[in-house]
Amino acid sequence: MTVDDYPQVDPSLPWMGASVLGPRSMKVDDARAIMAAEDSTALALMYGYARSYAAVSGGLFAAPAFALMFAYLGWTEAALTALVGVAVIGWVVMEARRRARQWEAVIGARLHALDCSS
Repeated sequence: MTVDDYPQVDPSLPWMGASVLGPRSMKVDDARAIMAAEDSTALALMYGYARSYAAVSGGLFAAPAFALMFAYLGWTEAALTALVGVAVIGWVVMEARRRARQWEAVIGARLHALDCSS
């Protein structure tokens, strides 16, 4: 079982979705469903899934490295293309993390509430 299997543990939890831009935008009904959840294992898996979107930031390191390598080799057009890629990747990373942090905040609040009630 992996973190994206959390709906199998608790089918009442909403599916965050999966895309390059991160999880889908959170709706109020999603937050209500999370705040009503009782299964801390499913919530922990869901939290881990939301946190996994931090991995998309790897492109922020790869694109500048390619730009430097291309510039060193004298491939100016390829270097400029890689630098444009940095901007695009940066936007994707920011959007993925923005959406994921919304999910993380609600899941974290519910886990905290469950911890305080036990």
